[in-house]
Amino acid sequence: MPWNVCVRSFVRAGAPGIALVGALALAPPGFGESAGVAFPVPNAERRLEYIRRARVWEPTDVSAKDLYAGPPGRLSFAVDAEVGCGFVPKPMSGWTSKFSCRLDDGKIVKVKYDDGGKYKEVFGEVLGTRLFWALGFYADRMLPVRVTCRGCPEHPWEFVDARKKPPVDHEGRITSFPAEAQLGTHTFELAAIEESIDAETIEEKVKQGWSWKLVEQTDATQGGATRAEGDALMLLCAFVQNADNKARQNTLACPRAALEVDAEGGVTCRAPIMYVDDLGSVFGKGGFTTGNEGRVDFKGWKARDVWRDKESCKARLASVGGIFRTSTLNDPVIGEAGRVLLSEQLEKLSDAQIADLFRAARVERLHQMIDDGAHGEREVTIDDWVELFKQKRSEITEHPGCKPR
Repeated sequence: MPWNVCVRSFVRAGAPGIALVGALALAPPGFGESAGVAFPVPNAERRLEYIRRARVWEPTDVSAKDLYAGPPGRLSFAVDAEVGCGFVPKPMSGWTSKFSCRLDDGKIVKVKYDDGGKYKEVFGEVLGTRLFWALGFYADRMLPVRVTCRGCPEHPWEFVDARKKPPVDHEGRITSFPAEAQLGTHTFELAAIEESIDAETIEEKVKQGWSWKLVEQTDATQGGATRAEGDALMLLCAFVQNADNKARQNTLACPRAALEVDAEGGVTCRAPIMYVDDLGSVFGKGGFTTGNEGRVDFKGWKARDVWRDKESCKARLASVGGIFRTSTLNDPVIGEAGRVLLSEQLEKLSDAQIADLFRAARVERLHQMIDDGAHGEREVTIDDWVELFKQKRSEITEHPGCKPR
């Protein structure tokens, strides 16, 4: 039986839907003076300077966004397109099921697959990135497709999990597989290929990311995000219940189009950005654990009000793991300007656009069940998700008003 899959490209070649980055995302490799330029490792003081100048949001025409097709980019796979690739036998780190695969054009991609488990990232990442992009917030590009892998184990993660220390050669490739791997051609029905924002990360160490308290360090007088824009981003995270929000899930980066090289070869960034680059844990209950009802779960999301304290405008966002994890955004207090900004963006989404969002993410294939009164239970439909989205949106748009910040 085919498994659910999420595929991630190792090449940063995406488009977040703004003029600065989007213009280059559609350009061919090698385009422009900044092509191939690597950003130097900054010291702490220099990195904080970039954070002060970082943007988190850009004005955008929400009503014109096609949430089914998603943002434009270099890859042109439509929803449910068939994508072929060849298995790359390399150990993979982490906890979620994944493997490496080479597309027919030679590009190697990371394949994360759901295998019917509790994390459901192949649904959540499509939902999260499309919604953030449509509202003007920076996000990677996710392409929901089908993947047929040649020379693949039937259950790849069982054999590429680095914690199991599979045998490797001097190039780090796995040298052999047992017969039970059942190498062959296997199709994974639910996949999502990720094109990351075409940008260079700005970090002192690998996967440094940024904690949410640093959003308040942005300075609009230096070209950075306003307090309203930062609040709107935090409120959006609460709206979708982005509970797994530790620092490494966020990225400070320089869009390649904003890289500048001086006469001595020094590289700087004239327009840095901050964004959430892992949006798999959304549209569920969130909380201590984001498995099962914690993410992409109709009943779980319905159970969470947007506000923990409506009067003080404290949004409800109980982060994953509680005191045992490093999530850094918990029950943020939102100012009125931020609430208004997000309200205005959300109100521009039509019912058809909202339906396209959930249709592109293929949430109906989760076959979740809800009570149906005297009729017992029935499957959750796209229309159910649309109505729930609108109900939650009204908690923000119909709020009587927050205090200024």
